[in-house]
Amino acid sequence: MRKLSTIFLTLTFLFMYQANVHAQGTGNIEGVITEAGTDEPLFGANVIIAGTSKGAATDIEGAFLIRNVEAGTQTLRITYLGYRTIEETVEVEAGETIEVNFRLEWAGVEGDEINITAQAQGQISAINEQLASNTISNIVSSDRIQELPDVNAAESIGRLPGISIQRSGGEATRVAIRGLAPKFSTVSVNGVRVPSTGADDRSVDLSLISSNMLDGIEVKKAITPDMDADAIAGSIDLKLKDAPKGLKFDVQAQGGYAQLQDYYGNYKVNATASNRFLDNKLGVIATFNTDEYDRSADKFSANYGRSSDPQTGETTVLIESITLNEDNVTRGRTGASLLLDYVLPKGQLKGNMFFTRLQGDVLNRNNEIYNGYDNRHRYNLNLTDYTTSIMTSQLAIDQDYGWASFDAGVSYSTSRSENPRDYSFQFVQESNVIMSEDTDTTQAFSRYPGMHPSEVIPFITPDDEETRLANVIINDITRDEENYSVQFNGKIPFDFGEFFNGHIKTGFKFQWLDRVNDENSIGKTNFQYGGYSGSSSNAEYLRCAMENVGGTLNGYAIDELVIDNYGWIPMTFLMNDYSRDDFLSGFKGDWPIGYTMDPDAMVTFANAIESCENSSGERAIKERVAESRANDYKGEERYSAGYVMSEINLGEYVTLIPGVRFVNDYSRYEAEQFREVNVNNTQRPPTELDTLDRVRDFNFALPMVHLQIDPVDWLKIRLARTETLARPDYTQYIPRTNINYQGDQIQAGNSTLKPSTSVNYDASVSVYENKIGLFTASVFHKRIEDLVRWTRLYSVTLDEIPEGLNIPDGWLTENPKIDTFINSPNDATYRGIELDWQTNFWYLPSFLKGLVLNVNYTRIFSNTDYEWKFRTEECIRNCGTPRPIYTSVFKDTLRTDARMLDQPAHIANVTIGYDYKGFSTRLSYLYQTDRLTGVNESSPILDTFSGEYQRYDLQIKQRFTSYLEAFANFSNLTNRPDRNFQGGEGNSEALGSGSPTYIEYYGFTMDVGVRLRF
Repeated sequence: MRKLSTIFLTLTFLFMYQANVHAQGTGNIEGVITEAGTDEPLFGANVIIAGTSKGAATDIEGAFLIRNVEAGTQTLRITYLGYRTIEETVEVEAGETIEVNFRLEWAGVEGDEINITAQAQGQISAINEQLASNTISNIVSSDRIQELPDVNAAESIGRLPGISIQRSGGEATRVAIRGLAPKFSTVSVNGVRVPSTGADDRSVDLSLISSNMLDGIEVKKAITPDMDADAIAGSIDLKLKDAPKGLKFDVQAQGGYAQLQDYYGNYKVNATASNRFLDNKLGVIATFNTDEYDRSADKFSANYGRSSDPQTGETTVLIESITLNEDNVTRGRTGASLLLDYVLPKGQLKGNMFFTRLQGDVLNRNNEIYNGYDNRHRYNLNLTDYTTSIMTSQLAIDQDYGWASFDAGVSYSTSRSENPRDYSFQFVQESNVIMSEDTDTTQAFSRYPGMHPSEVIPFITPDDEETRLANVIINDITRDEENYSVQFNGKIPFDFGEFFNGHIKTGFKFQWLDRVNDENSIGKTNFQYGGYSGSSSNAEYLRCAMENVGGTLNGYAIDELVIDNYGWIPMTFLMNDYSRDDFLSGFKGDWPIGYTMDPDAMVTFANAIESCENSSGERAIKERVAESRANDYKGEERYSAGYVMSEINLGEYVTLIPGVRFVNDYSRYEAEQFREVNVNNTQRPPTELDTLDRVRDFNFALPMVHLQIDPVDWLKIRLARTETLARPDYTQYIPRTNINYQGDQIQAGNSTLKPSTSVNYDASVSVYENKIGLFTASVFHKRIEDLVRWTRLYSVTLDEIPEGLNIPDGWLTENPKIDTFINSPNDATYRGIELDWQTNFWYLPSFLKGLVLNVNYTRIFSNTDYEWKFRTEECIRNCGTPRPIYTSVFKDTLRTDARMLDQPAHIANVTIGYDYKGFSTRLSYLYQTDRLTGVNESSPILDTFSGEYQRYDLQIKQRFTSYLEAFANFSNLTNRPDRNFQGGEGNSEALGSGSPTYIEYYGFTMDVGVRLRF
């Protein structure tokens, strides 16, 4: 930082001297560019002194300022795609600032009528903002958000090129830029970093943020040195609205329908109010939104193993488990923002606060109809009430003195996730769940390789009286993350003539992050085994619980509930009659929703037994130490960064942006070493829990350079070489070490993990013209070093364990299995191409001029190497006979040229819009191919993938007056489910190209509403 300060002071002196000398024969030009007819400011309009490299782009208020213009007659050239170009002569006087304002006419103007349509206006705004950016970016403009809003920010971003979406209940939640996982992107609100909302990683759930609260979204895919560097994929900035002149209100209300549960209670309300005071110096704008949606889903999941013929080597996929889930989910968002800005003599003072909260109420019915490991039939009921909130705030100032300018700010942001009291219940039916028609063995499906999961159903023999209460668990989870930051940016312009000018920029940022994860779990497992009356009898606990609820539960008395005084509770007495005929409708087969517990009765029972003790004073519901403490951690991260960069105009057509960013990455976390203890063949809490404190500290210098070439008015070429990084997920490096009571399986964080670094090359060519619109072709290449990935170690000694796993002496048994994370010794590469075309057909005759088109396509390639040590079984005697003898063998394996996790090969978006007078409609199509979601250490046949995804959405709007409009949104028109599968080469024809591991149906949804603006 001292070096940066010295550089900044030296440059300040040199360029102040140069600026003063040169300014003796120069003046300044300032003004505002607006749209003819509406007088709305045009953001991103380009104002150039003809024949020179001097110019400026307009800001969000449409204002521009060009400094150090040679005195005398000058010609200004004003361009804005979609509008007619203006050339105007002005007289510049030395030492003076002249003011000139311009009103641009749309290219489709006919006589006195301005014929621009609503969707075309939003598209043109986005195009011009993208062209005005100093790096490779994509824009969702305020006009586009306002005209046909998506339900949340993730949905809006998901229509941009190179963006793939992750969904929950049919709603977009997270976005991946260019196929890299969401955690590799940064998210900010008005430049303020948003804390992560993920349980373990650094991703942000964008479904928390309603699109209606935003004034625009910018996705930068090649960062500059003045931006946070932990953005290997890119950065997402969500922009809040500024207060325009005059008192304005905007209110929108809608209601909706969800097909899956035939639910009509969806609603959404948004409101914005703004005004300016004190001769327009003080601006105030406030927004508020609230909504609630049914996001229920029907889910199928399955796991598969493989069997290899020792003689032929042929591999067969076998079903290991099948689980059915019905999720009844209600999600509600509440958000508000407040922005104030005050105009100062040389700049502006700004303050803003943004808050949003997502609340979810989940009732999950889980029917594990087959488990090949222990042949039990399980029924689970999970009741979850969670809240996730984000708050960002900032106070900032910017000042422009002509010879230098600066901006500085302080910010505070926080995220909080709470699951205050989650209930989990399980009933179990022991053995004989599955019977083969031709054998008494319960492992029927090992004899039927290639069987489709739906063919399992005839073998199921459920019995509610033999299905007994097994587990009662209550969980409480709280997760907090706080961010504080201070930053400063200073800029000094320089001008060595008409063909060499620009500015030097330098600055620093300090960020403090504090994070706490606190999990508490109480409960009792293995109720189903009962117990005779006595000091450890389940019956004692159950009788106590019955007394606490008044002697009856769900209409049954204690003698009916407790069978033969063993403390067994059959499911018969705690069921309800809930059923559905259309469960998993659309998936092959007839799927039973199974027995269902009564949620109210189960919660009543859990609350009643929580305080119960037996005659020895032992509580029925007690702390589950492994689940309560093994996942707890707390810590801090400190980032400091400084940079130096310059933007240099070389003549009229070339702009060079070189620079370097220096980053220090420090973290300190506390977590526990936890070891289960086996006492009298019963797992007990550990006698000791050792708390560890570990520090990480890394430094990076990240050089970057951008080159922009504008050889002609209709062509823009951008080239960039940047270096970025990605910090490991929190749970990958916290000093947590957990070992099971047998001592042969350990989970350990790696406290020496380094951040991953990436060298990125980007090139973009844009062709833009009023009739063509904007066509952009981009290519990118990333080489990622030290990529963090999971690994499993077998049969290692203490000396062979990688540094940083924090495994104490005496914790290892023979042939231990250790799950941990490492920096991969092999580089990963990403490369791809993006094509994007945005146009409208204003020049076509008659009603056809209302057509608007957006098309983008992305092709992505990636490859990396995965190396493991894994355990397999090999035949050593009697091979090929009915009684072969196997032994465990540990092998090293290397998977080469595998693609990276979360990377789809193809992404495409097509949106066709149409406006005619007050009518507007938009049909959107989204397509993405499968994503690799898991890599198996032993065989590609067990890799997991998401299935390809296609989706159609339709939006319709009718404007009745300038103040009133009605709209309808139709989402997922074809009822497309989400699908995951496992496998590839070697799967049977019966299972298709892959074995289905996950299928989620969430159905079609519809919203209708009205909007009032005045």
